[in-house]
Amino acid sequence: MTKIVTVSLIAVSAMFFSGCSSSNSGINMDSQTPSFQNGAKAGCETAKGAYTKDHTAFKNDMEYQNGWFYGRKKCNPADSKS
Repeated sequence: MTKIVTVSLIAVSAMFFSGCSSSNSGINMDSQTPSFQNGAKAGCETAKGAYTKDHTAFKNDMEYQNGWFYGRKKCNPADSKS
């Protein structure tokens, strides 16, 4: 049951951050928690090719996990079309 909830949360987070928004839209990082900011930095590094993730934080901290997905989406070179 816990695994289903976890997988569902990950799927919802992924859909939320990859939803119908332009690649130029973003969130104010200054208003986010430090955990979200750390996740976003790691996700961005991952999108740029250097796989980076605090697996413990990703597994146990929803803010870090959401930040990681946000950073990976925001910094994905395929989404940087001009």
